[in-house]
Amino acid sequence: MIRIMQRQIGLLAALLVFLSGSCLHAQAPIIEEPGYTPTLTFDVATIRLAPPPTGANFKVSVNSAPKASRFEAKNLPMKALLQIAYGFDAPLVGAPEWVANTFYDIQARSDEEADARLAKLTYNEVRLEKRNAVRVLLAERLGLKTHLETRNSAIFNLVLAKGGSKLEVVPPPAPPADGGPPGPPPPADVQVHPSQHGLEFVGANAPMRALTGALSSMVEAPVVDKTGLTATYNYTLRFGGAWSANDPDGYPSIFTAVQEQLGLKLEPVHESVPNLVIDHIAKPTVE
Repeated sequence: MIRIMQRQIGLLAALLVFLSGSCLHAQAPIIEEPGYTPTLTFDVATIRLAPPPTGANFKVSVNSAPKASRFEAKNLPMKALLQIAYGFDAPLVGAPEWVANTFYDIQARSDEEADARLAKLTYNEVRLEKRNAVRVLLAERLGLKTHLETRNSAIFNLVLAKGGSKLEVVPPPAPPADGGPPGPPPPADVQVHPSQHGLEFVGANAPMRALTGALSSMVEAPVVDKTGLTATYNYTLRFGGAWSANDPDGYPSIFTAVQEQLGLKLEPVHESVPNLVIDHIAKPTVE
């Protein structure tokens, strides 16, 4: 049971690619800029094995300041790092099992000169730079080799269910009393509480991109947001797993839970989409 639970939590942890730092701009997809070539790499990077998750509350954290090279993660499965580097839009195929269920603590950064350069770039350019740094880290430490291959794949559209959304809208921050510019929104926070009944997934101040990322990790297929919802939200989602299927008090399936608890619906479709094929990946030499 612990092994199955560990794998499911590992998949769910990948959603935190959209929750890094204190800014919710990460809800927008990275925009490719053909005329821009990122060059950032990490000067210092440490990768350490994290203890495996247990039945106790388990929390993953990812920290990456919006305009600095620092990247820190705790209890992160390698699958999440792959999705930070390559996104959720392409199904991940050919990866060994340990990629999803082995957890790591990661600290990486560049130097002050790189941070000064990042401070002058647009937000999208910074994200391209950081993505490049993570890709280089994966290539150097794990020998990662990949290619894109278009395949007819199962994906899901996330749409409004009959009756509409049940998500709690987070109101925007109140304007400062001194009339100055508004401060940053509160950071998004996601916690996972595993039990014999299934998983309880609690999101606070979270954009839809975070929710589709979470659902993508749980159904192991891309989830495309078709709801038209644009705010940030609080919500609690309780759903069962393989280990809780025979529990009379077990939570419902992810599909039933999304519809009944969030007022949304996962609609399966098949489309020809790019798949990220893992040609080679090795466990990192941990420090």
